[in-house]
Amino acid sequence: MTEGGPVEKKPAHGSPDWWFKVLATRLVDRRIGRTNGKKWDRSQLKSTKSRPGLELLDAYRRGEPPLQNVASEWQPHVREFMRVNRLHIADLLVASSANRMQLRDFRTAAADDEVGDQRARDIMRLNGMKVKARDLHTDMLALGDAYTITTPKTADEKYARITAESPLEVITAHDPVTGEIVAGLKLFRDEFDGDDIAYLYLPGVIKRATKPGVTTITASGFRFSDKWSWDDQFGQDKTGEELVPGNRLPIARFQNRDGVGEFERHLGTLDRINDKIANEWWLGKLQAHRQGAVKGLPDKDDEDEDIDYTDVFIRDPAALWRVPKDVDFWESNTTDITSLSNSIQKDLERLAAVTQIALASITPDAADGSAEGAALMREEHVFKVEDRLDRAAGGWAQTMSHAFYFSDDEDRAELSQLEALWGPIERFSLEQKSQAASQVNGILPTEAIYTDILQYPPAEVANLRVMRGRDMLYQGTPV
Repeated sequence: MTEGGPVEKKPAHGSPDWWFKVLATRLVDRRIGRTNGKKWDRSQLKSTKSRPGLELLDAYRRGEPPLQNVASEWQPHVREFMRVNRLHIADLLVASSANRMQLRDFRTAAADDEVGDQRARDIMRLNGMKVKARDLHTDMLALGDAYTITTPKTADEKYARITAESPLEVITAHDPVTGEIVAGLKLFRDEFDGDDIAYLYLPGVIKRATKPGVTTITASGFRFSDKWSWDDQFGQDKTGEELVPGNRLPIARFQNRDGVGEFERHLGTLDRINDKIANEWWLGKLQAHRQGAVKGLPDKDDEDEDIDYTDVFIRDPAALWRVPKDVDFWESNTTDITSLSNSIQKDLERLAAVTQIALASITPDAADGSAEGAALMREEHVFKVEDRLDRAAGGWAQTMSHAFYFSDDEDRAELSQLEALWGPIERFSLEQKSQAASQVNGILPTEAIYTDILQYPPAEVANLRVMRGRDMLYQGTPV
């Protein structure tokens, strides 16, 4: 660590210290939902420039949206009831699209990679990218952004390392003309030793700063202090060479449409649905113990003493009451909540329409709808997923370009030759695929039939051809 070398409070413009302060402030402001010094609230929904904080969106995604405000004297009794009435819809809006975004393979500048590049598969397997891609797509769709960071390989490693990063911890700055990333920051708190740790990424440079003690990420924003210290030895290997060759900045950004989450513009609808569900359940709870009354009970007993009825009429299944013959019992009527239930259903249908997902994804009752209507909604959802795939493809190409370059394979690192290969958005039955394959047999190449019609992963094509050739050999058919 640098002795007596704290981060300056007023660093020079464009210096690492300056980038650190600017990006850290923007990252924490984005987390808490503050824009231009003002924190987001629901009254700012009319402003197109203000966004709810990522921590709030993440709470909705986890199924823990904020509870409604209630009078202070009722809070202990009502808020727990309200908590159990929340319907976890936000995650469904994300998962319905994320589940269809399956990263399968890459094409590169290598020869004979029509069905994917083997070395790209090796990098994917080493980094567990199928699972990381799912997590990244979920963050992208839920929070509006997601990132990957590629770490150059060491002398003992064969390939570079790729990590999926949350926008809660990572932020980037972009050139306003080209859109390229010019700086990036990862800021988090180490859960083991309690230090704040920051990694600053600039072209060809990775810098690491730490600050022990109380976190600088607070509810009111980023608290910049003079206790941050740079690690001068970080970013170099044992020979003193920089670990970021090629003057690269190894961060790739994955931005959702308009830079917002899938449910971010529908928080009001989600809150309204939860409020109606709470009202529906509240009415049901009240009607389980309907209001009752007794008429004609005497006030005095035979000895002219006041009668205490406090513990007499207990509502218990085994209770038996003995009353005079002229006593009448009254019980309140039930309230019909059918209209309220139908209203909830209508809100779910509207939410599915505006978010372009199949209605059956959030309400099973939609299975009884018309086949034509379901097909139209499914088609709109397919178009939506195709749009999200196009937006994510560039980020994955940049990520693999960094990975190849840091793995000493500059030919495959050529960005213009990199293409992400995705799994099918729609799944078809075996009968549908068989019929389609037989109709295009002799028209399309075998590889296209395997991948586009039969929906096999590109990595399986070589094995399928070997097994097919073996079968034809056993049957005596010329291969």
